[in-house]
Amino acid sequence: MISLFLSFLSLYTAILFLSLGTGLFNTYIALFLTQNNVSEVWVGLLMAAYYTGLVLGARTGHKLIVYVGHIRAYAIAAAIVAIMVLMQTIVSNITLWLFFRVVVGMAMVTQYMILESWLNDQSDSTTRGSIFSFYMIMSSLGLVLGQASISVFPSLDHTPLIVVAIATALCLIPVAMTRRVHPVIHSQAPIKFQVFIRLVPMSMFILFMAGCITGTFYSLAPVYGIKLGLDTNQIAMFLSVCVMAGVLFQWPMGWLSDRVDRVKLIGINVFLLTLVTIPLYGYWSVSFPLVLLLVAIVGILQFTIYPLAIAFANDHVEPGLRVGLSGVLLMVYGVGAGLGPVVAGKLMDVGGAGMFYIFTSACAFILTLFISRQKVSGKYRVQQEPFVPMPVDIQPAPAVLELDPRVDRSIDISADEAKMEEVIEQLKADEKQERLEAVVPAADGQDGAQREEVLLAEPAGDVAAETEILSDSKLRPAEP
Repeated sequence: MISLFLSFLSLYTAILFLSLGTGLFNTYIALFLTQNNVSEVWVGLLMAAYYTGLVLGARTGHKLIVYVGHIRAYAIAAAIVAIMVLMQTIVSNITLWLFFRVVVGMAMVTQYMILESWLNDQSDSTTRGSIFSFYMIMSSLGLVLGQASISVFPSLDHTPLIVVAIATALCLIPVAMTRRVHPVIHSQAPIKFQVFIRLVPMSMFILFMAGCITGTFYSLAPVYGIKLGLDTNQIAMFLSVCVMAGVLFQWPMGWLSDRVDRVKLIGINVFLLTLVTIPLYGYWSVSFPLVLLLVAIVGILQFTIYPLAIAFANDHVEPGLRVGLSGVLLMVYGVGAGLGPVVAGKLMDVGGAGMFYIFTSACAFILTLFISRQKVSGKYRVQQEPFVPMPVDIQPAPAVLELDPRVDRSIDISADEAKMEEVIEQLKADEKQERLEAVVPAADGQDGAQREEVLLAEPAGDVAAETEILSDSKLRPAEP
């Protein structure tokens, strides 16, 4: 295990520095803007711009890699991040900052995508799980260290931005020095929402809402802390405790999810999240140690929604479609992460700091109602796949889920347009058959088995064919 970690040490070191810079950068921006009396709406918009860049960069970054190769693309992306970060030390126009944030998001996700692709290409079915675990540990550790390091800069001047630029430069060194073979450039799987909205609609909605919750946390939790009167040391502790609790509890949550119904577990999770955030609304006096205890529980609950939903989705998708599934789920999650801070920022601007956790409660409550009203048919269930812990940072590069040991690119058909069209047509035919079976009652004197034979014998045609079937006197409902 140690030898496996050491063999990828250069890439893990780059991931550590990159995540450290990301954690410090996002925390600093939220605190700096709040200290300078910038509206929470603008804070939310700036964070949403960053997440928008992450989503867009998952596509544009791949084109850059195809054009110039992995190492050059990584160097270009790192240079762009450093330039955009340092530009914020000399430009104070907040509208321009929106542009900077989008570009930084696009460049950072390109860096993550390259590192993840390298790890994925150098792994096989026997080592992918361990490599993925080390990736998650280093990524989460860097994020926590970045958030905690804000306590070193209580004055919140431009020094943290310089440190972020240094971290970006440092993450270049191990990649430039690596002697590993360049990873193969794979074609990107097209985004086929029409396939996965039919196969895993529940998982997609859960991930969208999880994105709203998690994106809001990373964007506005520092604002919440400063509005409550916490100093930079306390805010750093507040953020670190929440994230570390979410990271560490993924393994016990995974053990539990492999033994109980995952939908029920997600339902219990979001219901508890609805309740445990109530004392954090800011309407009651809560001591700081109790706040840390509560946010630790919140971290456990909010950061395990994502991996639980991913596991549930994989249970209902054939292995040959899971690369495409990864891209779609991360896209949906990223859209939620971009939308959540905008809505929550507006609410905080109108209703105060407490609206931060009121928004989280509302999202969790919506999920609770949604899950309680859903019935899982199990029609497309393949088999229960093992739970896999996931990184708690938001950087939706599809390559990270390809490191998931449940995903095997060698058998995947997601990038094959012709085969994906066949899948879509089959799903449409299945839906049409279901509608027929739902609206056509058994004819008098005809048992269920006979009726099923009649229905299955009919080809899946167009709407006119359906009308002809329904007009058949033998298949009409008996008159009252």
